[in-house]
Amino acid sequence: MTRGIALAGLLLLLTACATAGGHGGTNDERARAWLDGHRDHPPMLRMFLQRMPKGGDIHTHLSGAVYAESYIAWAATADPPLCADSTTGVIAPCCAGCAGRPVAEALGDPTFYSALVDGLSTRNLAAQPQSGHDQFFGAFRRFGAATDRRWPDMVAELAARAADQHVVYLEIMLTLRGREVQALARGLPFDAGDLAASRQRLLDAGLRDLVGQATNDLDALERDVSMILACGGASPPPACRVTRRYLQQTTRTAEPPLVFAQLVYAFELARAERRVVGINMVAPEDFHVARRDYSLHMRMVGWLAEQYPEVNVALHAGELTLGLVPPADLRFHIREAVEVAGARRIGHGVAIAYERDAAGLFRIMQERGVLVEICLTSNAVILGVAGAQHPFPHYLSAGVPVTLATDDEGVSRIDLTNEYLRAATTYRLRYRDLKQLARNSLTYSFLAGASLWQSPASLHPVPACAAEPAGGHASPACRAFLDASDKARLQWELERAFADFEAMAWAR
Repeated sequence: MTRGIALAGLLLLLTACATAGGHGGTNDERARAWLDGHRDHPPMLRMFLQRMPKGGDIHTHLSGAVYAESYIAWAATADPPLCADSTTGVIAPCCAGCAGRPVAEALGDPTFYSALVDGLSTRNLAAQPQSGHDQFFGAFRRFGAATDRRWPDMVAELAARAADQHVVYLEIMLTLRGREVQALARGLPFDAGDLAASRQRLLDAGLRDLVGQATNDLDALERDVSMILACGGASPPPACRVTRRYLQQTTRTAEPPLVFAQLVYAFELARAERRVVGINMVAPEDFHVARRDYSLHMRMVGWLAEQYPEVNVALHAGELTLGLVPPADLRFHIREAVEVAGARRIGHGVAIAYERDAAGLFRIMQERGVLVEICLTSNAVILGVAGAQHPFPHYLSAGVPVTLATDDEGVSRIDLTNEYLRAATTYRLRYRDLKQLARNSLTYSFLAGASLWQSPASLHPVPACAAEPAGGHASPACRAFLDASDKARLQWELERAFADFEAMAWAR
C-alpha cells in the first residue's frame, strides 16, 4: 500500500464523512475491504475498531475496571486521609506509627506516583518481582480503601469509557450488601446435604430484608451516576445513553456457609431487582478453598437455579492452566459449570482443552448455546496463555458462541477496543467475525425481553420486524415489539449503528 493511499484512508476515517453511495460494492463490503487492506497497520486498525460499534461488555468487574490514576486521585483527596504503605503498597487510612506516605504527596512526586500506578495495576509488569497472576490479584488488595463511597464515580468512569468506544451496554459485576450477608450467615447452622433447610434458615434470619436495602443502594447509585455525568442537562453526554445492568457477585474463596449465604442472597436479589440481571462467582479459581469446594459450589448454584429458574447464571470457569494448579483441577471445572450449575455463560473457559472429553463438551456448549466470554489480555497476563495457545479460535470453529470482554480493564491497562484489535490481529478475524462478536454480546446478554433475532445464530429478525432492514425505520408492529424488549431495542440500535459506521466514507 502506498503512503498516499494510507494517508487518504486515515483522513477518511478521521473526518467520518457520511455517505451511502460510492463505488466498490455495498457499504458493508467496503468496510470489510478497508479492514483487510489495513490489517497490517495497527494504528489505523485501532482507529477503525475504536469507531466500530461493539455492542456490550458483559464481563467487567467494577473495581478492576477503574484505572489506577482515578484511585490515586480519590485517595489523595479522601477524608480521613489515605496513605500508601511503603512496603506493601496497600492504600489504607493514615495512622500514627504506620509505614506509609499520604497518597496526596504522590501528586507532587512523580516517582511516588509512578510506583503507585505500577502497584495498582499490571503496568510495567516485567519489572515486578512477582508473576502476572500475583500482581493482578494483588492489585485488588491494594486499592480497596480508595473505592469507599466511590461507586458512582467508578460506574461513571466505565460508562464514559464505553461511550468513547461506541459500546452501548455494560453488565457490571459488583457485590451489594456483601458484608451484611456474611454477618447474617455467621453462626447459622449449615448443612451441605440439606440445602433447602440451610436456605430457609437464612430467610428466617432476615436475608430478604437486605434485598430492599440493595434496591435502595442501586437507586442512590444510579441517581449519583446521572448527576456526575450531568445526564439531566440540556446536552447530556453520550455516556448517559450507555445502558447499565448488574451481576451480583459471590466470593468463592470463603467457607461454604458464607458462600451459600452469598449465593442465596444473589438469587433473591436478582429475582426481585430488575437491574440485577444475574449472578456470578468471583475470586481466583486456583485458590485452595475455591479448588477444594468447586464441586460443592456448582451443586449449590445448580440447586438454587432450580429454585429460581428466572435468574440468569454466568460463571467464571476454566480460568486456569497447567502448572498453576494440578492437572486434576483442569479436568472438570467448565463441564460442571455447564452441566451441574446450569451456567448460560462461561467466563474465560481457557482450560477447556484439559477437560475430560473436551470435544464432547464443545458439542454440548454449542447445542445449548452457552456463550464464552473471552478475555484475551487478562488470560495473557494472569495465565500466560495467548496466541495459538488460547482456545478462542477453537471455540469459534466448534460453533460455540463467543464474545470479547475486558474482565478488569483498569488493572490490565486496556479497553474493549484493544481486545477487538488483539483478536483481529492475532487470529486474522474478518469484519463479519468482529460484527458477530459484537452482536453476540447483546444476544447472549441478560437484558430483559425477547431477542430481535429468530435464533441466536441467524440474522433473521422476528416476524414483527422482518418487513424492514434491521436498524432502519421500524413499522408500528416492530416498534411495539422493540418497546417491549430491552434486548431487542439495543440490538436494533446496534444494527443502526453498524449501518451508520459502514456508510462512512471508507476507501473505495
